[in-house]
Amino acid sequence: MHYGESGLGDGDGEQGEFTESEPRRFWPMGGQAKSQRELEALCHQLRTEIAGDVRSQIQFLTTRTDRKADDVLREVHALGEQLGAVARNVQLIVDALRDQGVRDAFDGGSATSDIHHRHLDLAKNYSRLVRQDLRQLVRPLCPQQGDEGAMELARRRAHVVSQLVVTLFQPLDQPLSTEREQIVAELRASGLATDVAQFRGQFDAVFRKAAELRDGVADLPITAHLDFAVDLTALPADHYQAWNGEQADGTRPEFLIAPAYVMEGDRPRNFTKPIVFVAPAVGS
Repeated sequence: MHYGESGLGDGDGEQGEFTESEPRRFWPMGGQAKSQRELEALCHQLRTEIAGDVRSQIQFLTTRTDRKADDVLREVHALGEQLGAVARNVQLIVDALRDQGVRDAFDGGSATSDIHHRHLDLAKNYSRLVRQDLRQLVRPLCPQQGDEGAMELARRRAHVVSQLVVTLFQPLDQPLSTEREQIVAELRASGLATDVAQFRGQFDAVFRKAAELRDGVADLPITAHLDFAVDLTALPADHYQAWNGEQADGTRPEFLIAPAYVMEGDRPRNFTKPIVFVAPAVGS
């Protein structure tokens, strides 16, 4: 081995320094491998701890976010209920105002609703059935008897019409449930001429129209009825229609033939006048 001036020794046994050409050895190879494994283990431990911390933070944030979301959903639900209550109250107010407006229009005669027009049409049909169809029907049903006078015949026929009004139109807001033949049998039992061909043809048409009228009234959300409870003695002359001619001084309602058509509701309204048989004036 070559030694320079700064060799390992100068003969006195003292150790000198290494030369530049001498290889440097810091630690054995076994120690280097051990340190590498320790470093890898440390890195693995750090990664595990960091991953655990990240998962913990994520779970914490997720739980916090869920709680916040639940709080928000509860607040939104409560707000929705409040808005629903407000909407219902507003609708009630709107409905009340609309109903009041409709009632005021009915009372003032200026209503234009479909219900109003439908009742007007049904009331006209009812009045026409009584004044025209039933008047024609009772002529073959009630022929003049012997020396029966004109007034007695008119009164008898009017009574039959009043009976038919009850049978065919009462109650007005329910479908007609009585069979056609049952009505004919009742009329026959009363001694009326139900076997006359003219009567049977006319009655079939009257029965059909009466059934259609009652179905029409029953289908409406605001129904109608016939005012059978009217007090004839309290009716002024311009509040009823006379069945047998014009009213004159001294005449008075004798009996009710066809009640007024009344639309129901908070403020009932008559669409027709009651039809009455007028007793002749005294001395006429």
